[in-house]
Amino acid sequence: MVRILQIGVGLRGGHWARFVREHHDFVPVAYVDPDAAGRERARALGDGAARVFEDLEEALDAVEADAALIASPSAFHAAHAMRALEAGLTVFVEKPFAETVESALEVLRVAESTGHVVMVGENYRFRPAERTVRALVEEGRVGAIDHATLVDRRHMPSGTEGPWLARIEYPQLQEIAIHHFDSLRFMLGERPAAITAHAWNPPSSDYRHGACTQALIEFERVRAQYLGTLTSGRFSFSLTLEGETGEIWTNRKWVFVRSAGARIPSFVRNVPAPKGDADKYPREGTTSLLDQLRDLVERGIPPETVGTDNIWNVAMVEAAKRSDRERRVVPIDEVYDGSAATPGAS
Repeated sequence: MVRILQIGVGLRGGHWARFVREHHDFVPVAYVDPDAAGRERARALGDGAARVFEDLEEALDAVEADAALIASPSAFHAAHAMRALEAGLTVFVEKPFAETVESALEVLRVAESTGHVVMVGENYRFRPAERTVRALVEEGRVGAIDHATLVDRRHMPSGTEGPWLARIEYPQLQEIAIHHFDSLRFMLGERPAAITAHAWNPPSSDYRHGACTQALIEFERVRAQYLGTLTSGRFSFSLTLEGETGEIWTNRKWVFVRSAGARIPSFVRNVPAPKGDADKYPREGTTSLLDQLRDLVERGIPPETVGTDNIWNVAMVEAAKRSDRERRVVPIDEVYDGSAATPGAS
């Protein structure tokens, strides 16, 4: 059994606490949250053997654990990850695992020096539809992909994830678009080369800043148009990949292929996935993540979402922020040179 020390029991932390308890290969041994409401949520879980702490240092001194699951607000991810690594724990951290490339590199240096691994909770790529799209791209079903269009609409008031989300800059870009950037990297199998981005806040928004983002992402060969909003009146997702001989479309539930000139698209059956990965938020893709965390701790098998690959997502977000502020195209290598990247990773 993998012993989990969890840091942060807010909305997403509550989800992870439930998923860990329901997975037969994990046992929670401690919950840490400086917020009284978070500690109360932890106690309400009814994990008799798991202790609840206000302070991380106290928890590290009091319990023995194999891995830290970090679901605190994003601003604390890097610091919590480094402290857990220094304590000898494998780290599983919600995205973004750091707010800047500089802090991400600090985390990875600590991971290397301690001999432990940072795994990032990018669950979207484990949804069956996204894995199906990846398979279609790899087999060349519509030839080489030339460009992509991704639109994500959400009705997501600022208090959804907690009051901290309303106060930060670039909430859509940092907390949501980073998922989509990871998905595009995964499905296209390409590294990002440059990005042009603009963030804005509609008059109706209850966020302080940046509830909407548009971007043009240049990958090695493919160009991707992106639009994401937290202030829509509905939830919807659409991704179209245009290839030489047709197009692939998904709404993250179903996948269709349309040959060039065809009037009617063809339905594509999703690839098999572990139970739970096809479910809607909040469970989508989490079974595979926990399975890979287990395999990492027990057998030393590197996960797909290892930090040395995931740092590309952090770099894309940082470049997008710079592009918005300076109103220009920002090459990715201006913020990250690939020095910590996993060889051969997309």
